[in-house]
Amino acid sequence: MFNINLLCIIFLWGDYMIRGNLEGIKKAFINELEALLDIEIDKNIIISKEVLNVISRISWELKREIAIYVNRRGRIIDVAVGDSATVSLEEIYEKRKEGGLSGIRCIHTHPSGRGDLSAVDITALVSLKFDMMIAVGVDEGKPIDFSIGLISVIDGRLSKRADVLGPYDVNMIETFDVLKLIKELEDKLEDRIFVLEENKKERVILVAAGNDDLYTIEESLEELKELAETAGAEVVYKVFQKKNRIDPATYIGSGKAKEISLIRQSLMADAVIFDDQLSPAQIRNLEEILGCKVIDRTALILDIFAQRAKSKEGKLQVELAQLKYRLPRLTGFGAMLSRTGGGIGTRGPGEKKLEIDKRHIMRRINDLEKELEAVRNTRQVQRERRISNEIPVVSIVGYTNAGKSTLRNKLCEIAGVDKEKVLEANMLFATLDTTTRLINLPNGKEVLVSDTVGFIRKLPHELVEAFKSTLEEIVYSDLILHVVDASNKNAEAQIKVVNSVLNEIGAASKKTILVLNKIDVAPVENVELLRSKFNDNDIVEISALEGVNLDLLLDVIQQNVYKNMIKAKLLIPYSQTKLVSYLHGNNCVEKEEYTQDGIIVYINTTLDVFGKVKDFVIE
Repeated sequence: MFNINLLCIIFLWGDYMIRGNLEGIKKAFINELEALLDIEIDKNIIISKEVLNVISRISWELKREIAIYVNRRGRIIDVAVGDSATVSLEEIYEKRKEGGLSGIRCIHTHPSGRGDLSAVDITALVSLKFDMMIAVGVDEGKPIDFSIGLISVIDGRLSKRADVLGPYDVNMIETFDVLKLIKELEDKLEDRIFVLEENKKERVILVAAGNDDLYTIEESLEELKELAETAGAEVVYKVFQKKNRIDPATYIGSGKAKEISLIRQSLMADAVIFDDQLSPAQIRNLEEILGCKVIDRTALILDIFAQRAKSKEGKLQVELAQLKYRLPRLTGFGAMLSRTGGGIGTRGPGEKKLEIDKRHIMRRINDLEKELEAVRNTRQVQRERRISNEIPVVSIVGYTNAGKSTLRNKLCEIAGVDKEKVLEANMLFATLDTTTRLINLPNGKEVLVSDTVGFIRKLPHELVEAFKSTLEEIVYSDLILHVVDASNKNAEAQIKVVNSVLNEIGAASKKTILVLNKIDVAPVENVELLRSKFNDNDIVEISALEGVNLDLLLDVIQQNVYKNMIKAKLLIPYSQTKLVSYLHGNNCVEKEEYTQDGIIVYINTTLDVFGKVKDFVIE
């Protein structure tokens, strides 16, 4: 049985290496295995009996599997030691054309079984594209029988299936013409033009352990599935484990991790995604056991944000969040460290490379923070200008995919000065970049509507920090529209998540209207439950998509942002006509009359505007 795993211990030998689980192995056995790397065998045979006898004897003594890699020139280029059930493999390729075989054959022992190829052996053969996979049964230190696995060619290309030959008596192992078998296989591939799947989706397994007060494990995994698919992955399996205590080393426990490792191999998954934020040590340990890329919930959300960010500000914010997340994890990515630009965590040059990467990231973080501080200052100037113009600001917030962008577009469509729309789609985090648009209320007055990034359960702290300049728009707004997907069975939990984030950014005390969206498709019991649970809030039920009750929503906005209105009658002399223009500019003039003494103006306005003209009040 094969476990496509990461390297555990590496012993260099010239240009090659002995690798795997070498703990507790006598030096004499290591020396014998190292000596194999100097042997050249007949390139036309699978393996010589001499070499096979050596690995069979050592495998039996150690009760561990041993695998050797042989190239088409008959050179043994790698030797690996595993345990009684597994041996670790990594991708090794000769220089071959893409879409073809690797140019390497793999021979491995079964120290306590027959030489049959297991399902996992076949998975390793197919996924690593070996020329062939050979399993050798060992008994009492001697090779007994063997089987050969060759990848099946279907419609002119390598498939995910295999043809198995054998098992055969071990005395036949030098009778097979290896190069002839490989040539017959590759002849079926010749003169074929393949269209490579450049946008092939990563196959992933999802893992959740424990649960919180808001979601069950099943619901949590379903949301993680939506996130994974939003990021462009294909979910092939889901694993959940009810644990009262999270394992500090592997999050799920080493036994469960090994079980997932076998599942991953059989399904040929590319990565495993965990529904929580993992520590650097947990990532490193899991990658060693699972033998693939390990992604936690935070990294997944950051990846989605990186795909969605379009504006310069959004890209800066996402990059800053990613760097702050990666910095403490540089040493935690194990052999997969290449995806962060770091080196393998060994002593010597690798350690220096790691320090260089850390300093580079720190410098980049400082540069990004300075750029975002400039953005924050610009936003502050814009905010002060809006305040001086007496235009109230309404912020739209809510859980991701609650319908915020649809509501913003509909409001602009029916009452907006600017009809430009933002992307609306049934997906998580469809839009990230905040936009602010002017709309007219029923009383003719104007209000600025600003939509914000969607919130989600376990929203990474790095994102909240990085998006502070954007989220500050909520803090300084006059009214918050909290949009809720009333059709979602977890709507109550989602409301609590959003309220938690609002509290974190200091906006919990702001006047908030609970907008129950999607009532055209929401079950009646859902709406009634939310209405009873949150009856201390002002609640408006709408369907942004169908345009239901949007006029009522505009009325509620008007009542809240212009609730302290002052009516007055002014007499403004002709020498002060600029004040009349000012009042018209603030949409507060109800009627005006021209008299001999000046202009009589009837206004209905806010306290701020009234303060500038109160000296001219006659009623």
